[in-house]
Amino acid sequence: MDIILTGFLSILLLTIGLGVLLFGFIRIRRDDVSNRLEDYVIDPDSPGATNAEFEVRSRQLSGSFVNRVMIPNVRKVTGFLGRITPAGSIERLERQLMLAGNPLRLGAREFYGMQIALSFAGIYLSIVFLTRGLTPLNVALGVATPIVAFLLPQLWLLSKVRRRQERIRRGLPDALDMLSVCATAGLGFDQALQRVSDYWKSEIGQEFGRAVTEMSMGISRQEALRNLADRVDIVELSSFVTLIVQSDQLGMSIADTLHAQADQMRLFRRLRAEEEIRKLPVKLLIPISLFIFPAVLAVVLGPSVPVMIELFQDF
Repeated sequence: MDIILTGFLSILLLTIGLGVLLFGFIRIRRDDVSNRLEDYVIDPDSPGATNAEFEVRSRQLSGSFVNRVMIPNVRKVTGFLGRITPAGSIERLERQLMLAGNPLRLGAREFYGMQIALSFAGIYLSIVFLTRGLTPLNVALGVATPIVAFLLPQLWLLSKVRRRQERIRRGLPDALDMLSVCATAGLGFDQALQRVSDYWKSEIGQEFGRAVTEMSMGISRQEALRNLADRVDIVELSSFVTLIVQSDQLGMSIADTLHAQADQMRLFRRLRAEEEIRKLPVKLLIPISLFIFPAVLAVVLGPSVPVMIELFQDF
C-alpha cells in the first residue's frame, strides 16, 4: 500500500512538473518585437544582402544555460504563482526585499511564488515520510518539513536584511568621517556624497550614489535623503538624515554638522563594541557547559571511577 501511494505521488509530481515545463515553453513565444528584429537583422549568407544591412548585428549568446534559460523560466513560473498573493503581503515583501538590497533580483511576487513552490515540495516530502511508517521520527519529520519549507525563504530574507543593515551600520562612521573631510576641504554636500560613493564600494557607498543620482534627476535633497533613510531603515542613518535636513532648512553649516555627527557615530560604535564584549560571557556559557565542562569533568573524575567501583564492590 505504501509503495502504491508513493508511486501515485511521484506520478502526480511528475505530471505537475511537465505541466509547468509546458507552460514555460508556451510563454516563450515569438512576439511582434522578435519579428521586427528578424526583419532588421539579416543573415550575412543570405543572397542580396548588402553591407549597410549589417550595421546592427545579432548578439552572440553569453552566459551559461542556467542563466539564459532556466532562471528566466523559473522567474516566470514563480511570478505566475505569486499572482495570488494579497496586496498587503506584496507591499511588505517589497519593503523587505528593498531593505535586503534586492537579493538575486527577485520581485515580491517571484519571492512569494518561490515560497509556495517550496511549501508544495515540503508537503510532498511530508507525505513521503508519513507513508514510510508512523514512527515518532517520521511523524516529527512529516510535521516539521512543511513548516520549515514555508518559513525557510522568509528566514533567509530576514537574515539578508540584518546582515546588510549591520554592514551599513559598521561602515557609516568611516563614511561620515570622509564626508566631514570632504566638506572641510570645500566640497559641497552633493559632491562629498559622490566622492564617498566613488571611494567606498560597499552598501553605504552604493546608497549614497543612488541618493546623488536621484538629486541629479531633479529630486530635492531632502526627499532624496529621506528615501535613503527609508531604503536602509537603521536608527543611525535616520538620525544623520534628520540632522542634515534640519541644517539645510535652518541654514546651518553642513561641515560643522558632519563633524559632530561623525564624532557621535564613532562614540556609538565604541559603545556598541563594549556592549557586545559584555554579552560575550553569557554567550560562552552554553558552549562551555555543553562541550568543555563535560570534558574537564571526565578528565578530573575519570581516574577515580574505577577506585570507587572497587570500593563499593567490597561492601
